[in-house]
Amino acid sequence: MKKNVAHGFMILATLGTFAFGASVFFLMPTLFAKEPLQEELSKPEAKKNLGKHVVIYLDTMKLELKDNTSVLEVFPIVSKGKPGSYYETPGGTYINDYKIPLHLSSFGNVYLPHSVHIFGNFFIHGIPYYPNGERVSSNYSGGCVRLKDDDMARVYAFIESGTPIIIGYEEKKELDGNFIHQEKMARLMVAVISLEFLPQDDVILFNGEETTRLALLKKLLGGNESVALFYAKTLGNETFIELMNEKARAIGLTETTFTSLGETPKTSGKDLMLFYAYLKNHKSYLLSTSTTAF
Repeated sequence: MKKNVAHGFMILATLGTFAFGASVFFLMPTLFAKEPLQEELSKPEAKKNLGKHVVIYLDTMKLELKDNTSVLEVFPIVSKGKPGSYYETPGGTYINDYKIPLHLSSFGNVYLPHSVHIFGNFFIHGIPYYPNGERVSSNYSGGCVRLKDDDMARVYAFIESGTPIIIGYEEKKELDGNFIHQEKMARLMVAVISLEFLPQDDVILFNGEETTRLALLKKLLGGNESVALFYAKTLGNETFIELMNEKARAIGLTETTFTSLGETPKTSGKDLMLFYAYLKNHKSYLLSTSTTAF
């Protein structure tokens, strides 16, 4: 079976190509920090040494090609994942590992011209089209960042393996003091990896009954560890946990380490607030599904 390489992991092609990083602590109410995108770019040394990179602003719908602090080109974003949906476009800082001139989505059965991989099932690409040549027409993508074909061709030429891709908001967003309960952090990160790597609507068998991964989310967020094990089995537990830690690093959780699917991770008060901010701004579907996450 054909396989794709995603961030050093072998992911089955049927799983990874949709169109589209326990301590005891005291939480200080006055502790505030910026979202990872703003925090990263606000550092003078980061601006000077980031080199060639891409910045995607989901609020102002534009993509910038940059070299350190210099903006080389700016392109309008045609569509992104619908806010509040389970396929909402992820935020964070990622390193491109591959790109494909013309990629056939195994989820939507559409061709994606000039596809640049971000993370999991998410890409930057041109306007998708069906095998008969008909173009996909929609206000929102399946979570990918969609550009006009001519613009995407220029972005594709600019990006090479190792190019940082930073996704966030141009308008500064401060943490609001809300946080995720530490004991619920692992299950929420399991949910994030499932949403970003695995097909959600396919009919599957769980405990002998037909269901979908999306339908199992409430059980997972309610503390059903067997769902976490079921999700992870698709990729392998070790790989799944590695992806949880890679995601944590991508969204600025520098003091968090996951060692298992269910155990409370080592983390910090700041990271618990950063994780809440990430879910609120990029995976609000999970907060609306779980009423006891924070």
